[in-house]
Amino acid sequence: MIRISNLRKNFGSLEVLRGVNLHVKPGEVVVIIGPSGSGKSTLLRCINVLEEITSGTVVVDGFDVTDRNTDVNYGRAETGMVFQLFNLFPHMTVLHNVTLGPIKVRKMDRKKAETLGMELLEKVGLKDKAHVYPDNISGGQKQRVAIARSLALKPKCILFDEPTSALDPELIGEVLDVMKDLAREGMTMIVVTHEMNFAREVADRVIFMDEGLILEENSPSELFSNPQHQRTKSFLARI
Repeated sequence: MIRISNLRKNFGSLEVLRGVNLHVKPGEVVVIIGPSGSGKSTLLRCINVLEEITSGTVVVDGFDVTDRNTDVNYGRAETGMVFQLFNLFPHMTVLHNVTLGPIKVRKMDRKKAETLGMELLEKVGLKDKAHVYPDNISGGQKQRVAIARSLALKPKCILFDEPTSALDPELIGEVLDVMKDLAREGMTMIVVTHEMNFAREVADRVIFMDEGLILEENSPSELFSNPQHQRTKSFLARI
């Protein structure tokens, strides 16, 4: 599904990703943990071509997103992204935010897109907010709209970049519940998060990153109960 080979990313003289190799199978839920500044979010942004890759390759469902001759927008449509800060358009209704992608990128008929949009809003429990503007809903509801927006493009995989870190504690559960439902339905997901309980419950595999490298990966039960790398041990001891 996703195959990353020797991925490197520099910001000037700073090497943020230092040769990352990762293979994610269809339907797999991979959770990436690690300290701030370890390269987790940059890795997601490289997969979705939001950052220009310095070297290495990223292949999504047979599509090489690092090939300069390929259509970047196609790659982004196949790999949905849910951001920490929602990134909804404030001047558009909730429904319009969800339908914009299918209409503009997939060239879907507006009526079909609105039908799809309402189905997805119902899926995330927000059908009654379809004609409300983002400023009039809670942070948890905004993030659920963002998930529906990502699903509207019918992607092969969804990337979640710390989707709950900007939310009040009481709103985190409603977003995680939607993500758990997606995992049960077989959606391929890569999730950067500090929610360790989510990683324990939902992940097929947990990856620990630090200083631009994958230092350890294993099943949740093994990684959390019996970490092998000293840096993983010290990180988990502090949380």
